[in-house]
Amino acid sequence: MAVAPALELAGSARDAVGLGRAQRVANLAGRLRFREAGRPPPGYLVVVLDDVITTGATAAACTRALAAAGVTVSAVLTLLSAG
Repeated sequence: MAVAPALELAGSARDAVGLGRAQRVANLAGRLRFREAGRPPPGYLVVVLDDVITTGATAAACTRALAAAGVTVSAVLTLLSAG
């Protein structure tokens, strides 16, 4: 197992508390960036860990950003579910 800090939040995304799904998607658009220095080692299964799933917008944005960099996400895990 390895931790690969492959994504960073760039720009000025606002706190997502109180935002609906469409607003959360717009809030993250273009702000998640792949960090080559954090690329997962070849052959590793990649799991995205999110602290809370409210609308799924953050997990989906992370998965898209990783896919755009050629990284396949095997699963998304969350610590809490809102609602």
